[in-house]
Amino acid sequence: MDITLQKIDLVRDRTGLNYTEARELLEEASGDVVEALVIMEGEEGDLDVEMNMEMDEMKSMVSDNVMGPMKRVFHKGSRTRIRVKNDDGTLIEFPATLGIAGALLAPRATALSAMGLLMAQYTLEVDVPEYVPELEDPSWSPT
Repeated sequence: MDITLQKIDLVRDRTGLNYTEARELLEEASGDVVEALVIMEGEEGDLDVEMNMEMDEMKSMVSDNVMGPMKRVFHKGSRTRIRVKNDDGTLIEFPATLGIAGALLAPRATALSAMGLLMAQYTLEVDVPEYVPELEDPSWSPT
């Protein structure tokens, strides 16, 4: 087993390991640089598989815990309507999600518009549809 400084430097250049790690890898490979690189590649492959599994678990968790509730809120918000009315009738009607988006993207314009409409004797009505549990939770069943 001939481990020279030149072999250690070669392994360090190819793998990015520090001196001690490169020396240990060469010792494991009996001083063979190619074998050391093969061992290192195998270890990285195992890490890649583990990392991919962790990423899949993370995606599943985000999908279940974040995206599911967001979809339900968006669905409920798109069914909820905001109406701007006066004595003559309805001026405009739009989904609540659009109103929320407007308030988030242009809060001053939304506030000024609402104040102007209220000062002009318009009313703002929010029409929330009746709660239907099976639309919110597919596993729900009446008992």
